Amino acid sequence: MMWSDRYNYYNIQSDEGYTKNVARERLLQLFLNTGNFLQKDHQTLGNADHFPWLEIVLAETKDGSFATSEREVPDVNLIAIVCAKGAHIDQQVYLKIFLEIAGALSWKLYLEEDDEGNEDVEIKNNMNTYK
Repeated sequence: MMWSDRYNYYNIQSDEGYTKNVARERLLQLFLNTGNFLQKDHQTLGNADHFPWLEIVLAETKDGSFATSEREVPDVNLIAIVCAKGAHIDQQVYLKIFLEIAGALSWKLYLEEDDEGNEDVEIKNNMNTYK
């Protein structure tokens, strides 16, 4: 797990076992259609100028481990996100869109580790106070 006072690490995935895949092209379109993200390469997206900093990796994994690669994978079972964190960053801006993407896939959104050391914290739609 990763914890940082400067970054939050989120994962969007179907379940703990990464058992469901979705076409990478479908995911790219979901993110790009929001207008908040720009495609960097076949598996990486960044923020548009008007959106707070983040980086998104569309990955294929068996256990949560992954690395970016020049090899294009047709299907993805993990969306790994790192984004800015701090008093000046409203996490709700991120969470709203991450929850929309997770909902469109019938997947779940997890925070890898919170400030209290809890790991794999599921973020749900009704959670409106996380910072």
